[in-house]
Amino acid sequence: MTNAIRTRPFGRAMMLGTALAALGGVAVAAEPPANEVSGVVVTAPKLEETLPADLAKYGNTVGVVTSAQLTHGGFDDAGQALQMMAPGLTVTPFSGPFDYVNVSLQGSTTTQVLWLVDGIRINNRLYTTTAPLDTVPAHMIDRIEVLEGGQSLFYGTQAVAGAVNIVTKPFTENLAGKVSVGADTNKGWHADGYASDSFGAHRFVVYASEDQAVGFKPFRDSDYQPSTTDRRRSYYVFNAGAKYAYDFSDDLRFSAGYQRTDAKVDFLSPSGYNGAVGGPAGKFNNRVEQLVTAKVDWTPSDKVAVFLKGYWHDWQSQYSEFLNDASSPGTVVADSDHVPWGFTDYGLNALAKVVPTTGVETYLGYDLQKYSGFDDYLVIDQKDETVNAVFAQVRITPELLPGTHLAAGVRHNVPSEGPSATIWNASGQVDLSETVYVKASAGTSFLLPDAEQLFANDPIGSGEVGNPNLKPERSANVNASIGGRLPVEAAKLSWELTGFGRDVKDLIDYGPTADPDVDTFVNTSGAVKVRGAELALGLAASEDLSFTASGTYARAKLPGSGLQQERTPRWTGKAGVDYHPVDRMFGASATVVYVGPEYRTIGGFGRRQYGRFSVVDLGAYVDLDQARRHRLSARLENLFDTRYAAFVGKGYTDSAFTPYVYDYLGVPRTLHVKYGYSF
Repeated sequence: MTNAIRTRPFGRAMMLGTALAALGGVAVAAEPPANEVSGVVVTAPKLEETLPADLAKYGNTVGVVTSAQLTHGGFDDAGQALQMMAPGLTVTPFSGPFDYVNVSLQGSTTTQVLWLVDGIRINNRLYTTTAPLDTVPAHMIDRIEVLEGGQSLFYGTQAVAGAVNIVTKPFTENLAGKVSVGADTNKGWHADGYASDSFGAHRFVVYASEDQAVGFKPFRDSDYQPSTTDRRRSYYVFNAGAKYAYDFSDDLRFSAGYQRTDAKVDFLSPSGYNGAVGGPAGKFNNRVEQLVTAKVDWTPSDKVAVFLKGYWHDWQSQYSEFLNDASSPGTVVADSDHVPWGFTDYGLNALAKVVPTTGVETYLGYDLQKYSGFDDYLVIDQKDETVNAVFAQVRITPELLPGTHLAAGVRHNVPSEGPSATIWNASGQVDLSETVYVKASAGTSFLLPDAEQLFANDPIGSGEVGNPNLKPERSANVNASIGGRLPVEAAKLSWELTGFGRDVKDLIDYGPTADPDVDTFVNTSGAVKVRGAELALGLAASEDLSFTASGTYARAKLPGSGLQQERTPRWTGKAGVDYHPVDRMFGASATVVYVGPEYRTIGGFGRRQYGRFSVVDLGAYVDLDQARRHRLSARLENLFDTRYAAFVGKGYTDSAFTPYVYDYLGVPRTLHVKYGYSF
């Protein structure tokens, strides 16, 4: 049996795209070229939506992957876009689009970054070690905001090193949208479309996409065992969403949104696991993920603003593993057949802003998070958890201290399982001149234990059990930057140099039980000490030509040994050139990413190195008509066909179950071609 991906090129997304194109046919030629969204709705500022930009004014570093970068890049999923475009953030997919990823932000591990969609946390509440990007397509995204440094004050658990907010397509005043179809040389097909419009006080956005691929071989031929027949990592992802808003007035808005993702993604390995009868004939997750939100934004004056939001995030998956019987060729054994695992995360957020006097702003917020999750495969008991939190911040604006932004706040969290956590944050920026500024932030953050660490109940064989008495991981962090913007003749240069430090205590790791074959989870002694620096440069040489570059050094020392923290590269860097002339019907770009050595300890083999690679992507487009509505674009991924290890794993030979180490290979050279029609 093989894991055959669904082959319905352009399926549901193409049907929706046809409908959107029909809507686009009513747009007259006098409208602005719709390769860019036009007529974005301008209303009173919304507290949640403007929070990252506001934090950037008060001493926090916030990088943005723009709508234009996403459009010109032609990416399939959010992981690829962040890998190539996000300054300071390292994202390395294990085996291409819609797969698990390694993440590091200012020397962090994957567990220490919080992920959001339109301000709603989407992190996996069962396992914090996996970033939730394996089913997030790029087509629904308007921009991505990367907030660096501890961000637990407003965002809560897991924002130890930062938070990444994925912002979906915006409301527009006039009809705007786009439909696209594409293919790539990994036997992939893609279709997507969106439309936005308003009618009186009603505003709408709809979007959908379908991505599927037969895929490439993610392991070396020598690492595949003879009994393994599922050798290409395939995927199928369908995403659809809608947003609605009603403006009772310029000051009062009700909005709601719904998003659903149906996916089937391979979970490949080149061999069976220890004790398995043979190599995989198919290993995959079938998933349905739903995200629902409703929000009220009220801004009665420039001295008062309030938002109240309820959300529901449901993530249900079924894991299947079919193995070939090496002792009986042609026989397939269902080791796991659609075994369910998943979680539901829902809650309430509220935030109020009050300006008591000129130059002083106060913020008061409340978070309620309720969580329920289980895993019948790795055996995590069905459990419920509730976290209540209150937080407050005071800001001093330039109206009181010219050229100065200062802020300080505190947050108190009370979970139903384990002890409470209180954290604080202080930050600020001072403009030394019109072209130079200094800024800094300092504070504490926390990471609550996940469901596996609290509730695992799999003591059979070499199993594990949870520890409901775990303390949250605690961190203290500081960031300090100097930067500026300098006009150089007709060009504009922006630069920022940042030094950062973070100490993480009460680390959660495996620990022994009375049974030598069963592990549990414990808070370890000592602290991981992270010290590093980051440099970001941007040069707008003209309206048509721009350059970007960023580099990060992060020394993350493990307690006791002084070794570099696992899955954390010490050196990373990105650089790009973008040529998109406003008066020409073509454009091009080039991007290079470097990731230094990383390490992972594998039982029986010790500490193994992987990573240390550079990847170059090229992109180009040509408009096919004077109105610039029809566009043909291409992206050449991994130009030099670099073969690199994105991660490492452990397998067993068919003949004698002898263990060996294998590499997860990054995407080989791949050509992506896409046609898009904008309206």
